[in-house]
Amino acid sequence: MSPFSRTLLLAAAMTLPTLASADIPEASIKEVLDAVSPKVPAAELARLETGVRQAARLWTESDGTPAEFAAFCAGNFAVGVEKDLLLDRFDDKLESLYGHFRAMGRELSRELDEDRGELKPVDKLFAAYSPSAHLSEDLFKSKLAFLVVLNFPIRTLEENLAQGQGWTRRQWAETRLAQSFAFRVPAGVLQQSADIGAKAEEYVYSYNIRMDALVDAEGRPQFRPGLSLITHWGLRDELKSLYADPQGRDRQKLILTVMERIINQEVPAAVKNNPALRWDPVRNTVDGKPAEREPDTRFAVMQSLWRAALLVDPYYPGYGTLLDRIFRLEREIPESEVEAMLTALLEAPAGRKTAALISARLGRKLLPFDIWYDGFKPPKGMKAEDLDAILRKKYPTTNAFQGDIPSILGKLGFTQELAEFLASRIEVDAARGAGHASGPGMKADKAHLRTRVGKDGMDYQGFNVAMHELGHTVEQTLSMHKVDHYLLNGVPNSAFTEGFAFVFQGKDLEVLGLAKPDEKAEALKALHDFWGTREIAGVALVEMRAWHWMYEHPDAPPAQVREAVVAIAKDVWNKYYAPIFGVAESPILAVYSHMLYYGLYLANYPLGHIIAFQVEDYFKTHPLGADMERMCRLGSITPQEWMRQAVGGPISIAPMVGAADQALSTIDPPPPPLPR
Repeated sequence: MSPFSRTLLLAAAMTLPTLASADIPEASIKEVLDAVSPKVPAAELARLETGVRQAARLWTESDGTPAEFAAFCAGNFAVGVEKDLLLDRFDDKLESLYGHFRAMGRELSRELDEDRGELKPVDKLFAAYSPSAHLSEDLFKSKLAFLVVLNFPIRTLEENLAQGQGWTRRQWAETRLAQSFAFRVPAGVLQQSADIGAKAEEYVYSYNIRMDALVDAEGRPQFRPGLSLITHWGLRDELKSLYADPQGRDRQKLILTVMERIINQEVPAAVKNNPALRWDPVRNTVDGKPAEREPDTRFAVMQSLWRAALLVDPYYPGYGTLLDRIFRLEREIPESEVEAMLTALLEAPAGRKTAALISARLGRKLLPFDIWYDGFKPPKGMKAEDLDAILRKKYPTTNAFQGDIPSILGKLGFTQELAEFLASRIEVDAARGAGHASGPGMKADKAHLRTRVGKDGMDYQGFNVAMHELGHTVEQTLSMHKVDHYLLNGVPNSAFTEGFAFVFQGKDLEVLGLAKPDEKAEALKALHDFWGTREIAGVALVEMRAWHWMYEHPDAPPAQVREAVVAIAKDVWNKYYAPIFGVAESPILAVYSHMLYYGLYLANYPLGHIIAFQVEDYFKTHPLGADMERMCRLGSITPQEWMRQAVGGPISIAPMVGAADQALSTIDPPPPPLPR
């Protein structure tokens, strides 16, 4: 998109004040340098010039005149112990600021995130309100942010990658502090962006398909009474559970049809969340009659996230798209590297061999929904109903799961002391959506684990999600309490917390005492991990390409976005899936709801799987509790440096692909290849 097109779109989308540049003249910058240089050691002169120029770039008319800018710089450049004091003060005070704002945000959105009964209009308004929207601008107005950019260099991703291996922990903390004030986005823009995100999240979390209202051509119900599934998570997980049912294939096909209707925006508007109407997805009729479809709301919501990104884009010089910010600022892995990793995984010969094995195990040709084949995961043949009964008895309430966290962590290898420490800092809530984790923003806060818990207790799906979110909350707690600088709390990016979450999720049956890993189980798990990562890798590529398309077509209406996303999904399918499935033109990779409320998040999942596989492989010979604590102490340094220190090697698909190849040589005689 041209700068002119983006400017026009922004002008049409908002009427918010922008930051007026003070246009600090070069003479003022030289005045500061001439005045301050004689007072600082020669070794600090380069840092001085860097800081003054950084501050000049962010200074606006409202901050003061050029003379006031010069006076501020002359009076606030710190060296030696004074510079160290600045870092320590910000390390302490930002924990209080960020932590309390995070806690406030969680309280304001509780009704949206947790199952607390009917969602009221006031709940939606509170969830949309961002109490921290003005914080960044307030820190600039108070000159606190300028203290940072004047005294600490803002390093690029390239500098971090090239030099970070030799940095001290304080240098890493200084780098993260400077990066937190590298850009200045007006509070009004942040609030409008938050409003858009809240509306998108509401759309996703309130979109349920009443499966008990699905009927065949004769009007016969196809699913158990009371079954309501959120899209896409609930539909996918129900489909996966049906592999354990010998009679489940027809219902899997029906779920596939529902998914395709969702993707193509063909679901009748009247059946959303409605148990009273009988919907035949195959014929797409409601109570036996044609019905009006929902407008292109799904793609209007997706496009709204892009429009929210456009509001922010102008305030990130050098990172002018959300793609730039997500990959280079947030993930700190260039997009080209991520795409190369994902395509290499999809092109690995193990994919075709695994598909042939799955086909042989199912006794039929593969169908598009077999991207979610769950047959490698033990216990083989156990029905969903049996697992549900076990879990509902064990965890009738969220409090029951809460009370069992120390025992769960003990089974995973954590010491009693550490398990109790973690459990006391994790709160379990019933989720309104599919489930998620909300980490603490300060040591005085708790991590919140959300999963679905029905009136009759937690079913297996809820427990499986709970184990995933427990991995998140354990990481969030350790990387908050165990790091040496608050400025380094967390992990390098979301893929790493997903990695720990997958490690925990993969041990769900082991925790229940239903599976004892042996050599065959390890081989099955390797194939399970590889196939699951292969599935989500394609989904991530679809989302990445869809965002590029939206930036390239700023004037496209939602219907055109729909056509483009479906075409992209089919193209990725045809290139990486159709050759091994024998089925072309499936749009199934576009079903993920993340695309509608958390733009460009999906690549975290395959990266998380890849990282998890390496981490889990490491844990085969090292204790989970002790070494997870050690890893979390590393904090939010760059991903490759974190991996080097954590497991001794870079992020790589080689271990996962190698394990899949080894597993294929040991599990069942290789079947003949599928017909092309």
